[in-house]
Amino acid sequence: MNLVLAGLVLFSAALFATLYFPMLKLSLVLVSPYPKANIQKRMFGAMIDASVVMTFGLSYWNGGSIPNGVAAVLYLLLRDALKGQSAGKFLFGQAVIHVDTGQRCRLAGSIRRNVVMVVPGANLVAVVLEARTLMRDPQGQRLGDRMAHTQVVEGFGARDLVSELQRWWSSFLAELPTASGRPDREPAPVRPHSPGRGRVTNQGRQGG
Repeated sequence: MNLVLAGLVLFSAALFATLYFPMLKLSLVLVSPYPKANIQKRMFGAMIDASVVMTFGLSYWNGGSIPNGVAAVLYLLLRDALKGQSAGKFLFGQAVIHVDTGQRCRLAGSIRRNVVMVVPGANLVAVVLEARTLMRDPQGQRLGDRMAHTQVVEGFGARDLVSELQRWWSSFLAELPTASGRPDREPAPVRPHSPGRGRVTNQGRQGG
C-alpha cells in the first residue's frame, strides 16, 4: 500500500513537472497596471504560510489528528480567500487582487490559484517551479496567478494596522479631557483695584 502511494506521488510530481512549462506558455496573460510586489517580502510571507501548514501537518503526522490534517489542506487552498491576504501576506503588507477588476481575491480565486498546492507530489514540484516563475515574471505572476487572473501587490498589512492603532490612541488621549463631560473652567474676571475705596474702608475700620 505504501509503495502504491509513493508511486502515485512520484507520478504526480513527474507529470506536473512535464506539463508545467507548456501550461505556462498556453496560459492567458493579462496586461496589468500594477507594479510587481517586493519579492523578498513575498518569500518571507510564504515562509510564514509554510510554517502554519507544517504545524498542522506535523500534528497530523505524529498524532494522527485528522482535524489538523484537514486544516492544513484547507489553509493551503483557502489562505488567500480573506480579502486576498494569508497570514504571511498580512504580516508583510501584501495582498492578492484580480487583475481584470482590481478587487481583492475571494474564495473562488483562492481555490484556483492554490489548487495545485494540495495535490501530493505536484505540490512539491510546484514550490520550486512557481518560485522560479514569480521571480522572473515582470508582474510576479506564477501559473496559479494566471489561472485565477490574479496578482500579488503591496497592500494594507500588520505595520499599517499598528500605525493606525497608534494614531487612534494618540487621538483618543488628546480628546480625553473633553470627552469626560467636564468642560474647562473659564478664569474668573479680575476686578480693577480702587485705591480710594480701600482707604475709606480702612479708615472706617480704624474709627470703629
